[in-house]
Amino acid sequence: MIILILILTLQPIPAQDFSQVNSDEFRTLITDKDGILLDVRTTREFKNGHIPDAGNLNFYALDFRKKLTLLPDDAPIYLYCNTGYRSEKAAEFLAINGYDNVYNLEHGIMEWELKNLPVIVDADASPDKDNKMDPDKYYAILESESPVFIDFYAPWCGPCREMMPMIDSLKVDYHDKVRMYKVNVDASKKLVKELQLGSVPYLVLFENSEIVFSRNGSVTRQELRDVFDISIQNYTK
Repeated sequence: MIILILILTLQPIPAQDFSQVNSDEFRTLITDKDGILLDVRTTREFKNGHIPDAGNLNFYALDFRKKLTLLPDDAPIYLYCNTGYRSEKAAEFLAINGYDNVYNLEHGIMEWELKNLPVIVDADASPDKDNKMDPDKYYAILESESPVFIDFYAPWCGPCREMMPMIDSLKVDYHDKVRMYKVNVDASKKLVKELQLGSVPYLVLFENSEIVFSRNGSVTRQELRDVFDISIQNYTK
């Protein structure tokens, strides 16, 4: 009996449920039901484009969790961020703390914008312009006589930031063999819509305008070196 009690005590407590929904479902929910619509990105991200009628709590603020628990627990809560990661963590926290009517926009406002659903940009927004790329330039650089590698990233993306030093060093190593570009998806929304990019990091290598390698998510230095070396060999044959 003592052993059984110990086993039961050591079992992890399962997290309570919340609902993952796509953009169309999310829009129906926030249109048809009363509740709290909450954007959990930074203030700058929020001002540069948010869903109408959304409130804003910064996921990275020290008092973020405390403010979440001040939300009424008897009303539906609809959460979103850029890709769904931060808002999912917020939804998990609310569910664990007894909130049983929580919805997360699974793929974030990136998917929402791809579907041309309504977004409001504040008058005092300060759009990100670093590493902006328009479609015309994008297609022009693909017509290269050497491999072309493009790193689609976002300033708020943790894996993107982690890979940046590694990719920057590879740019030095392969400067005369592979043309490498960074594309900030926040600054390049027209291109993102045209390519239907729904998440970052997205890494892609082209040969003669054709994709020969792509990855949604992180990659190691050695993986990229191997891909680059094979591509360079193809161009020198």
